[in-house]
Amino acid sequence: MMYYFESKCTNPEYNLALEEYLCGFGREMFMLWRNKPSVIIGRFGVVNDEVDTKFAEAEGIRIVRRNSGGGAVYHDLGNVNYSFILRDSKKFTLEHFARIIMRTLEAIGINSRLDFRHNDILADGLKISGSAQYHHEGIILHHGTLLFDSDLNIIPRVLKRSGNVANIRPLLKNDMNVEKFMRTLADNIGETKNFQLPKNEDVEKLLRLKYSNPKWNMEGVKIDNL
Repeated sequence: MMYYFESKCTNPEYNLALEEYLCGFGREMFMLWRNKPSVIIGRFGVVNDEVDTKFAEAEGIRIVRRNSGGGAVYHDLGNVNYSFILRDSKKFTLEHFARIIMRTLEAIGINSRLDFRHNDILADGLKISGSAQYHHEGIILHHGTLLFDSDLNIIPRVLKRSGNVANIRPLLKNDMNVEKFMRTLADNIGETKNFQLPKNEDVEKLLRLKYSNPKWNMEGVKIDNL
């Protein structure tokens, strides 16, 4: 059985530190989280190639690097992020997890399809979800975005390669807010048990030394003392 955890923090640095901590915690997890306006760049991404840094700075949009590869994505409070943390297996392809999310979307009346070339989920031909994976010491982290009610005007201004995107909320037959959408996602993901985050200093250490470190976020320099 998977454990379920919803982060109430909207600090992108903290949430990525928490996600990494949970990867080493020894429990299979499904996590939902949201971030304040931020750009989350892939492990090997070059910030200046993917992000309009001047615009990001002027708008107070944070730039934070994740462990998985892939392109930069924009987060705000209208975007829902999900993370599966499981024991690694060959069956856990990008398509495998996309199908789980698509079944959940179908439950709320969203007809979607998988773009096999980019591993994106599309609705009405527009991207509503992207995902990436990270494999480490027998663990797979699969995480993705769900554009529910984001500010779509910001995306092409802060990302140099953004593509054609859409929000989920206007496509719903029965309107709901983002909090209800998150509850619906959690209810439809399968049998889970609520997880209580123990008090510890490991998340704060990752936050302080790695995810708040410009060397990691802007240059991708590995942090050796973790």
